[in-house]
Amino acid sequence: MAGEKYSSEIKETMVRLYNRGKGKKIKDLAIEYGIAESTVRYWVVDKPRRENKTKVKESSNSEAEEMKREIARLKEENDILKKAMTIFAKN
Repeated sequence: MAGEKYSSEIKETMVRLYNRGKGKKIKDLAIEYGIAESTVRYWVVDKPRRENKTKVKESSNSEAEEMKREIARLKEENDILKKAMTIFAKN
């Protein structure tokens, strides 16, 4: 069964069976459907965990970019105020 591809329907079914109220254990699902336990574990535990980490990273990256833009804007405003102060100080 190495290298065998499973349909998204099978994957979703495994996740649903595992997650519902009194869900089945990973080992039981693997035995019942003849799929490697590690494969089932990846579908129901590891993959969602990795997807969440990716979402957190993307969120952190967008926040960092937003902060960089804000810092650049504030620096520009600060430079303008310094120039205006110089002009007013001469008068």
